[in-house]
Amino acid sequence: MSDITEAAAGNLDPAQAIELAQLVELEARWENMRKTPSRVPEGGSATQALVSVQKAYDAFRSKLAAYNKRYTPGHIPELLLNTPIRLGLWCRTMRDLYLKVEHNPQIHCPVHLVEKANRWAERMSVRLHKDCVSRSAPPATIRAAIDVLGGLVQWCDQLAALAEQPAA
Repeated sequence: MSDITEAAAGNLDPAQAIELAQLVELEARWENMRKTPSRVPEGGSATQALVSVQKAYDAFRSKLAAYNKRYTPGHIPELLLNTPIRLGLWCRTMRDLYLKVEHNPQIHCPVHLVEKANRWAERMSVRLHKDCVSRSAPPATIRAAIDVLGGLVQWCDQLAALAEQPAA
């Protein structure tokens, strides 16, 4: 995640919030492509799939370089969202960021970001033997994505609270 905290996400100037929202969506797109076990599209070749992943990576890296050149603190990709606290904080920060840019026509629905959040939640639910938030169709609007992220924040908060309770 970036060095932008949950509180700071809501305090970004509009231009920075727009650029960060675009950046984290590109980041999530690339991460989802490389994490998906079956990247070869129907009727496509493995080479085409690898080229698609490389193009997604190039788009992300060029946007990351431009963002970090312009803004301080720079964005640092989050490598591990593997605990309820980490995933919850990341989802909360992303929700707050998208609340800030929700009505901006330059911003598209963050379907890749929501997919990334759901993928981490599903992995965590399997590892912790807990039911996961039910997944619906990909969000069609930014508001729907914000709602999904809010649901994941609540789920993570509940898991974190359970982990803090002493064993009986």
